[in-house]
Amino acid sequence: MPQQADKQTATVTVRNLGGIDTCEVTFRPGVTVLAGRNATNRTSLLTALSGVLGGTGPTLKSDADDGSVTLTLEGSEYTRRYVRHGGEVRAEGDPYTDATETVDCFASLLEANPARRAVERGEDLREVLMRPVDTDAIEARIRRIEGERREVRDRLDEIDRERDQLPRLETRRAELQEELADLDDELDAVRSTVDEYDADPDTAEAAQEAIDELEETRHRLRSVRDDIETQETSIEALREERAELEAELAELTTQDAELERIEQELTRLQERERAYDDAVGDLAAIVEFTGDLLDDGCPDLPGAEPTDDVTAELDPDAKTVECWTCGSEVTTGDIRDRLCEFETLVDEKRSERAETRDRLEELRDRRDDLRSVTDRQERLESRLRDVDAELDRREGRIEELEADARDVREEVSMLEARIEETEELRESDLLDRYQRLSELEYERGRLERELSDVETSIETLEALGDERDQLDARDDELAAELESLRTRIEDLERASVESFNEHVADVLDLLGYENLERVWIERTENERREGRRKISRSTFDLHVVRTTEDGAVYEDTVDTLSESERDVVGLMVALAGYLVHDVYETVPMMLLDSLEAIDSERIGALIEYIADYAPYLVVALLPEDAEALDEEYEHVPADALAA
Repeated sequence: MPQQADKQTATVTVRNLGGIDTCEVTFRPGVTVLAGRNATNRTSLLTALSGVLGGTGPTLKSDADDGSVTLTLEGSEYTRRYVRHGGEVRAEGDPYTDATETVDCFASLLEANPARRAVERGEDLREVLMRPVDTDAIEARIRRIEGERREVRDRLDEIDRERDQLPRLETRRAELQEELADLDDELDAVRSTVDEYDADPDTAEAAQEAIDELEETRHRLRSVRDDIETQETSIEALREERAELEAELAELTTQDAELERIEQELTRLQERERAYDDAVGDLAAIVEFTGDLLDDGCPDLPGAEPTDDVTAELDPDAKTVECWTCGSEVTTGDIRDRLCEFETLVDEKRSERAETRDRLEELRDRRDDLRSVTDRQERLESRLRDVDAELDRREGRIEELEADARDVREEVSMLEARIEETEELRESDLLDRYQRLSELEYERGRLERELSDVETSIETLEALGDERDQLDARDDELAAELESLRTRIEDLERASVESFNEHVADVLDLLGYENLERVWIERTENERREGRRKISRSTFDLHVVRTTEDGAVYEDTVDTLSESERDVVGLMVALAGYLVHDVYETVPMMLLDSLEAIDSERIGALIEYIADYAPYLVVALLPEDAEALDEEYEHVPADALAA
């Protein structure tokens, strides 16, 4: 809830906007009343304030090339300058906030306020209350999180599959440890036999030297064979990988033509979106300009001189002015009718712009999908080139190793022939025992290497437990964020409905409208199809409950609300949005105008109620309505705004 105790005065300076030449007004925290008759620039000041706060800008005076509004608040200065360029007016400078729609819907509660208009026309109030929520961005974020969560879960499944190998590896580790223990026992026995062998020293020395050299050469041969086997295994794996790469490449279809078509369609739709933006901006400016002229009594238009016509005084819409576009005489009522058509056209353009943005989002998603396919193709082709190069290198290495193996085999044959020339060596079993000793040592080395590999694999798989814990935590975070995003819009919708229903009940009780028992919003869910997706959308249905003279309760239609009742309901819709979206944290002022349909006593009660929620509440009232308000409010007479 906003606090006013620590707020400072706010000063607004306006130049060449609406019907104002120049003026400066200072507002204290709380309620400021702009008291005066129609056509005294009260609306011009409020629209200028709306512009500097960040809302839709005011109209530039027809005889001026530039105008400005400056707000000085809490030691900071915010300025909007409006400059005429070739028939159009451009806004420059830095407003209090960039949230234009938030200001227009929930802070600038003038006659053209969207919430008030929606109630007046019986439209779905959800569109107004949910405008500050970027539902497209939320849905895009949901899709990104769903994609990341799929990747996390795929990795979790992969880790689980890898960790399923742990029991087998642990069993193999135990088997290898047992085999090594048995092998060590046999090695000890063979070494003892060799040490105890009774032979002539010269013969033993000759046998030892020959056997050592032969065993070293055989060991070299085994090493070369092992290298060849390793290279062949790697080649087989590379060939399998190449086959998989080629298969995946064959499945990927190049989408260059569709990608080019989508890029062209995106360019076309972006141009259309810009065109809609320009059209909405231009039409909104026309609506605002015309509305201000009508609210101020068209003082600057030809043919709008003061008149004693009693009919025109009693019915302002019957007043005749000279049309500023065609020069013919028309009534202000005709202009108001035409203005309503323009407002409907603005709404249609906004709807078409929203549809264009939805289509742009779909095309961008499809473009991203196609680009990911192209990126994947490029990565596969790059990896395929690397695999081919590695295959060539390893095949060349095999040729070198096979040549080495032939040379070593020749050395082995020569050594074996030399050993066989020694008769004593042939007749003894020393050679066999040394050969067995060498075989056992080689086997022991092989088992140790395998055991080391198995233990490394076990350590790697056990380490995956930490990664799995991290991924589990990330999956929980993503699930929580998904739940939050999916319920965020629904929560805001429910909060908006509850806030409106609460405040409108309080205000209706406070204002005491006869036979108006209750006004409330019902939130209903509807499903509709958008392209290939089925979308769930909510609607806010406004209900009116009345009582008969004998106390019976019945539900009535919205169009039976009086103008006063509609104004009050529209203001409560705007207040609900103001509170639900915490607008008071970003926009310090609330602006009120066009309350003539509400009687003075109820205006006073309504302003007192709303004042509890806005740090600065600026209200434009007729003198007789202003006199009925609390004297503690700040009153600014209309002559302070004189051009």
